[in-house]
Amino acid sequence: MAESVSIRFSIQIDGEYILLPTTEMTVFAGEAARFGLIDEADPDGVPVALDAVIEAHKMLLGDAFTPETCGDYLEMQAKHWLGRALGKKAFFSGFTINGFYAYDMESGYSARGYKGLPFDKAHIVDGDMVEVFAFQDSFGMDYYTYFLQDGKRINELKAAPGEKVPLVLEGFMFGFGGPLKRSDRAEQRLLSEVSEAQLVLVDPATKELAPIEGMETDEDGAVSVGFDAPGTYYVSSVGGSCRYNSHLVLPWLTVSVA
Repeated sequence: MAESVSIRFSIQIDGEYILLPTTEMTVFAGEAARFGLIDEADPDGVPVALDAVIEAHKMLLGDAFTPETCGDYLEMQAKHWLGRALGKKAFFSGFTINGFYAYDMESGYSARGYKGLPFDKAHIVDGDMVEVFAFQDSFGMDYYTYFLQDGKRINELKAAPGEKVPLVLEGFMFGFGGPLKRSDRAEQRLLSEVSEAQLVLVDPATKELAPIEGMETDEDGAVSVGFDAPGTYYVSSVGGSCRYNSHLVLPWLTVSVA
C-alpha cells in the first residue's frame, strides 16, 4: 500500500480562498502518476506536493474528478508546474510547505538562492502545512505575505481578552525572492512591508472575509491585533500596498483569546 501522510492544506485562486488552511487531509503517494500528470511516482514512495493537489481536487469535485476527466480541471505546465487548477488558469502557481519556499538544501546557495523544488519533487510529511496559490500576473511578481511579531514570523497568536498585540504585515516577491535568504531578499529589494491593508476575519464555514474595525496596517505595515471576547479567530488581510504594487497572496493568522 502506498505511503500516506496527514497534512493541512489550503488553496487560493484570484485572491480568494478555495480551501482554508484549517483543511485536513490524508495524502497518498503516487496519486499524481495515477491521474496521469507525471510519468512516474516518487521513486522513494513518498507523497509530494502534487499528490496533495490531487487530493484537494478529489475533495472539492468528488466523483466528477477521475483520471479520465483530470485534464478538464488540472494540467501541468512545463512538466513541473500547474497550468490549470480547478478548471481555472493557474499559470505560475506557487506553493509553500510550512510557510516556506520548497528548495533542495543540498543544491548549494548561489546568487539566485537555493535550487527550488516543483510540485512533483517536493516531499511532504506528517503534520506539514501546504499552501497553494495561483499568481495573479504572468510575471510571477506576487508577494507572499505573513505576520511578524518582534521580527519573527508567526501563524498563531495567543492573547488575553482585550489585549492588543503589535504585529507587522510583511511579504516578499515569491517567484524571485523565494529561494533567497531573508537578508538577500532585503538587499535585492524583494522584501517589503504591506501598508494600508485591511485585516479581516475569515468565516471558517463560508470563507467570507469580514473587515475588522480599527485593524489596518499603517505605512510601515504595523497593526495591533486582539479581541475582547474569548475564542478562536482566523485573521487575514485584503488590499494593501507593497513594493512594485504587486498582487498579494492572502496571509493567515490564528488568534486564540483566553
